[in-house]
Amino acid sequence: MRTLSIELKKEKRTGIIPVLFTTGILGAAYAFVNFLFRRDTLLSLPLAPTDVLLTQLYGVIMILNMFGILAAACMIYNMEFKGNAVKKMYLLPVSVTEMYLCKFMILTVMLFLAIVLQNLALMKIGMTDLPPGTFDLGSLIKFTLYSFLTSMPVLSFELLVSSRSENMWIPLGVGVAGFLSGMAFGTTKTGFFLIDPFVVMLKPAVSMSARPDVTVIGIALMETLLFLGIGLWMAKNLRYE
Repeated sequence: MRTLSIELKKEKRTGIIPVLFTTGILGAAYAFVNFLFRRDTLLSLPLAPTDVLLTQLYGVIMILNMFGILAAACMIYNMEFKGNAVKKMYLLPVSVTEMYLCKFMILTVMLFLAIVLQNLALMKIGMTDLPPGTFDLGSLIKFTLYSFLTSMPVLSFELLVSSRSENMWIPLGVGVAGFLSGMAFGTTKTGFFLIDPFVVMLKPAVSMSARPDVTVIGIALMETLLFLGIGLWMAKNLRYE
């Protein structure tokens, strides 16, 4: 708890909390504006109204979330490298491994809150603008968790890259390259490309159904734990030079 308290105080200065909160607000606002202008077009699609609401609006929201994650991950370790602060941590009664884990937890909670804000906007649209009796709240709750879980591999991967890169442009460049790879391979049916965390994050946006894909969820969980485990191992065993 002590390390978490210290990290929260530090993150107030990095700006990651406003970045991810703003991501949630922008995603919610986009959902309202998009549905306002495209309501008739969207509801004319040969899909269930709830599927239309969740899948057709999620594409841009997903892109906002991805770049919110990239920005936050780049910023969260940038302060640690200034003045060689991260190297001095080894001389203090502070666990670098706990510091890494706390950063991961803070990013995870803020991302979850952003996604909840966005899906509250979708819920409001579904309850007031979809044809009566067609909105399925259960599907929205499942999709909220699905979109959150499929975003976690990108978050854990970008945090790992950021933690080993003194230059914040490196994780940003890796993130942009990952985004392009996701756009290139996100629609493919080949399961091999799911090793790319950016492809995993894109999957809910390219699906025509809001029903979660169990295979994608399983891969997302494995990749999240893998990248988190590697990051914790590096923080413990590879000292910053």
